[in-house]
Amino acid sequence: MAVARFNKLELYVHNSVIEDVLAVLQKSGSCEIISRQELDDSGDHFPSRLQHIDNLLSEIRFLLRFLEPNFNDTISPLARALGERPNCSVQELINLSEKTDIQKCAEEMRTLERRLVEIHSEITQIEGTKSILSNLTELPYALDLLSNGTQFVKGSVGTMPVDHLASWKQAVGEVLGDSGEFFIASYGEKEKETWVAIFYRRDLEQKVLDVCSKYSFSRIDIPAHLKLSVGEELISLDARKDALEREEQEIQAVVTENAEKWVPTIRALSDYWGILKSRQEALINGSFTDKTVILKAWVPSSAVEQLKKDLVPYQSVLELVVSDPEPEDEPPTLLVNKGFSLPFETLTKLYGVPQYGELDPTPFLAPFFFVFFGMCLGDGGYGLIMLGFFAFFMKKFKRMPHGTKQFFKLFIFSAIATILVGSVTGSWFGDLIDAFGMFKFLRPLKNIPVLINPMDDPMTILFVSLALGIVQLFFGLFIAFYDCLRKKDYMGAFADQGGWIVFLTGLLLLGGAASGKLSGGIGGIGKILAILGAVILVSTQGRAKSGIVQKAISGVLSLYNVTAYLGDVLSYSRLLALGLASAAIASIINMLAGLAGGIPFVGWILALILLLGGHLFSVAVNVLGAFVHSLRLQYVEFFSKFYSGGGRSFAPLALNTNFVSIPEKKEP
Repeated sequence: MAVARFNKLELYVHNSVIEDVLAVLQKSGSCEIISRQELDDSGDHFPSRLQHIDNLLSEIRFLLRFLEPNFNDTISPLARALGERPNCSVQELINLSEKTDIQKCAEEMRTLERRLVEIHSEITQIEGTKSILSNLTELPYALDLLSNGTQFVKGSVGTMPVDHLASWKQAVGEVLGDSGEFFIASYGEKEKETWVAIFYRRDLEQKVLDVCSKYSFSRIDIPAHLKLSVGEELISLDARKDALEREEQEIQAVVTENAEKWVPTIRALSDYWGILKSRQEALINGSFTDKTVILKAWVPSSAVEQLKKDLVPYQSVLELVVSDPEPEDEPPTLLVNKGFSLPFETLTKLYGVPQYGELDPTPFLAPFFFVFFGMCLGDGGYGLIMLGFFAFFMKKFKRMPHGTKQFFKLFIFSAIATILVGSVTGSWFGDLIDAFGMFKFLRPLKNIPVLINPMDDPMTILFVSLALGIVQLFFGLFIAFYDCLRKKDYMGAFADQGGWIVFLTGLLLLGGAASGKLSGGIGGIGKILAILGAVILVSTQGRAKSGIVQKAISGVLSLYNVTAYLGDVLSYSRLLALGLASAAIASIINMLAGLAGGIPFVGWILALILLLGGHLFSVAVNVLGAFVHSLRLQYVEFFSKFYSGGGRSFAPLALNTNFVSIPEKKEP
């Protein structure tokens, strides 16, 4: 239940075995290679190897992008993320890479992709041309007059506003006289534009177009290869489109066949080359001589002996030096928790891991989050749904990644807390058991563990919520007190943390005596403690200031922080608010279902839909609220007393994969 100790590892390895040694380090999953700021010229051949791997991974990304949409995957993305992947050893991956020519496969698929792009582009052009020609079906001339014209005659086609037609014909007629001819496509009464064509002598083209432009004529160019009549060209275009679509289907069949053949292999090779890439990236962080590579790494102290054993076969060609971190070093952070606390590491990592040598807050927050989540959701029925949901996934996906498994366990623990709170408050899907007579046989069983009903006695729950808040805040101050002692910061321990502990304890005892809950004698002790704590704070909180007056003012003003503690305590009232909200929503759902059940014939169906849909929706919403608000109490109220995070998570060189499971992989 702490932050793991680390050792610095220095490896002096002969060039001939560096790849094998890196493979051992990667398989162990216990070494984080220390990066260096600048690369030596002697390492230039290693980046070239990395470039080759990057090129292969680029080809693999293309193949997956092109082939995966046509692959009938038997494993869903969700199942894969939850660990459902085929097993494949490192040696099997090596064998697969040796007999697979990825670049040849990528070249073949790129040829098919280019042809598909060409087909799609040509079909799009055909559709556009057909769209134009469909407006000219009444044209009595061959399209050659519009696309190319003759030696003496040329035509133009386009669209024009209907209300300009008459004036346009008159204006163009004045230019052409009897040497021109018009075509106007049919149009409806409500249409504002129509298609028109005009045929004229070539020597008058510019004059005609100048006149047309004055009447909002939008000219459309007809492709030069269209020479037949509109009807004949439409038939030809349809035939060409059919031929292209048949070709597309044939190519698509080839792509699908290749997808079924290649995608599993390509996915496995994606993982393999990803493993090699991370290995090469680790290598270029080394220092180089003519015959030696020097690597530095962080290794958990608990893994050093096993790593030495793993490297025994290479002891004649390497030297291994193990040392403790220097004061200027910045080792990574690896959390080490077991049992109940382990799943709650997820919450610490969401906030930020502690710096090396700092306290791990996980075991401290675990019991509080457990209780707070249970109080926020507070319904045994909802807890059973959560428990069943997450237990089902854990049973179904037994090879779940370590982090995901712990996250699911966190919600299983939270579900158990919810069931326990629901039991003592008598809340099972709200008041479902009491609201419906069919469940009356469960009432005696439900009432056995009931201690309090939040709906009837909310003040008691509020008192419990605030009391838990006070306990957690004092716990945070005591942790900070201990941490200061551990670091030999005695002034921080006794003046800062100790001063507030004494002062706040005195105020609590005074408040208890004033409310009549505690005796006058206890109140007197509280008064003494409050005065003592205030004196400690006033005399020490301004110690960083330069002058006596500034020290005194800062010390006095520090007492104002008591309002922040009061605000922190009041924040815990959300435990009551969320618990009541869950119970109220559940009861409203039951009430609506009961009312719907009274409707003749279909009432029972409506009631069932309301119960199932309403409670499932309520579970989803309230689980999210319970998680967020319980987490907020840890991050804002609790962590602010002793924890700041700021560490860097341990990121070892390991056999990380996306598509296959490697049996040799070890968790740090």
